[in-house]
Amino acid sequence: MLDKLKQKMEQVRDVAQSAGAGLLAQKVEPEVQAYRYSICSSCEKLYKPTDTCKACGCFMKVKTWMPKQSCPLKKWPSVE
Repeated sequence: MLDKLKQKMEQVRDVAQSAGAGLLAQKVEPEVQAYRYSICSSCEKLYKPTDTCKACGCFMKVKTWMPKQSCPLKKWPSVE
């Protein structure tokens, strides 16, 4: 539970940092996002009605665009 809260806070921090230069101004290329989301779409941990990950609690349509984020199950890495 504490790990999920920590990941959520990191995601919120990343969004807040990006907001200063425009919401999600720093985002991955569309091909990277599509690759990440395709992995999530076929994952057993994705709660499809809300596109929320059961492992981290994140909204995957948002998280897959964020360069500093990674899959908690190590299915896709962060991008520098």
